[in-house]
Amino acid sequence: MNIAFWSNVRHQSGVTSSVALLSVLWTQLYVEEVAVTSNHICSGGLVKRLCENNVQEKTTSKRPYEYIFGEPEYFRILYSKESTTTLWINDNLRFIPMVGNERELFGIEGLNGLNKEVEKEECLMIDTACGCGMSSQKILEDAEVTVVMFPPEKERVDDFFQSDTVLKENSFFIFGNYRSGTACRPTYLTKRYHIPRERIGVIPYNFGFEQAMKDGSTVSYIAGNMNCSTRNASYRFIRYAKETVNNLREYALNRGKIICGDCEKV
Repeated sequence: MNIAFWSNVRHQSGVTSSVALLSVLWTQLYVEEVAVTSNHICSGGLVKRLCENNVQEKTTSKRPYEYIFGEPEYFRILYSKESTTTLWINDNLRFIPMVGNERELFGIEGLNGLNKEVEKEECLMIDTACGCGMSSQKILEDAEVTVVMFPPEKERVDDFFQSDTVLKENSFFIFGNYRSGTACRPTYLTKRYHIPRERIGVIPYNFGFEQAMKDGSTVSYIAGNMNCSTRNASYRFIRYAKETVNNLREYALNRGKIICGDCEKV
């Protein structure tokens, strides 16, 4: 099952941090194997947020890269003529680098090349670059489930739903960096755009989680707060994150059944 995380708003929705958070929670709650990857380089990327030892991140950043025609200037895709190995974060979670021997590899091939590295029963979560560049478009087209991340602002949500995009139909939606008292709540999607509540998730802003991502201690932070008490400062954050990953997993499994059913009919 390929799940692509994406946003129409750059640096505000928490796409990379959400992939890190939900992938760790997925492995903790369901003891299932998850692979994560990213189609772009950024400061504070997936590996840096998941690993306290950042040697792999430094090595990744030094690999050759090229700007891809048709992509925003900030977008850089990795390529390498040498084979690369995956990085195991823990027993059930691993990072797979998106690399290839051609600069257009993931613009043309989408997820086909990467799927050769993913086990049949493994869930793959993709940190997809913001915008509508060639590589991101292909990844979103190929993914079995798309997750659209929103900042908690009505204007940004309206921009997305008023655009001409097929992602409005079957995506799972998550409000990232969600704060108490914000004007845009999940009910805004259900009432204005008729999105079922089970297709909406919330990841609240949490200072402790933010620091854990900066330190590369996301895995230990989540493990240490999985069953925290209601008096713990991270309780609300963990509770909402658990609810979000539960709904996302259930939606992904249902989508998988629908897709398989359609394939059988064909």
